[in-house]
Amino acid sequence: MKAFFNKKISLLLFIALLGITIFSADLLISAQDSSPSSSVEAQTSQPRKDSSVPAVQPNSPPVQKESSQALTYYEQGLKLYYQRNFSQALSLFDKALILDPNCYQALNGKGAAYAFQGRYSEGLNLIREALRIKPDFEYGCFNLGLANELAGNWTAAVSAYQTALSYDSRDAWAYYGIASIYGRQGNADQTVFYLKQAIAIEPDAKETAKTEHDFDPVRSSSKFQALFNN
Repeated sequence: MKAFFNKKISLLLFIALLGITIFSADLLISAQDSSPSSSVEAQTSQPRKDSSVPAVQPNSPPVQKESSQALTYYEQGLKLYYQRNFSQALSLFDKALILDPNCYQALNGKGAAYAFQGRYSEGLNLIREALRIKPDFEYGCFNLGLANELAGNWTAAVSAYQTALSYDSRDAWAYYGIASIYGRQGNADQTVFYLKQAIAIEPDAKETAKTEHDFDPVRSSSKFQALFNN
């Protein structure tokens, strides 16, 4: 029993010494790994992404600030556009695009203003560029319909208005645009169908329609007149 005990003690001492030796070796390896030269080697062997490049370069204006100012110019231009002051609106849209060439809102506004000036091809190209940047831009789809309508491309106009409605089913003026195209074509049924939806969403559309020349070919239709008798 004593001999077995002594052997056991000796074995335990051997295991303990072995553990200390292994532990010391681990400490030595860890110390080497944390040394400056090892750290540099570890970094250079791994992809560094963009950690060495600051997010914003010193002394350069933040991108967000430029985009914000571009949108301010766009919104100012849009107010003038709604007032049909297209020349001054274009000046502000251009200022926006100088700051941010990818400002799709300004591209869209500029394209629509060109269309009202009779520069249809240029206007359509600008609106398409806006939609290339942001394909789901509902107002861009609407203006694509409007520009095509002004250019006399009625089939393309209806298609673009329908696309706008797929993004915003309550765009009253997209319904109105489709109705006005069918009005020009003398299609009373389709005119009434779309105009009725426009009026349901935006009651003011009824007053606008009363003097809208696009509806002259269907104005004598009893179905069209019924819209204004209610």
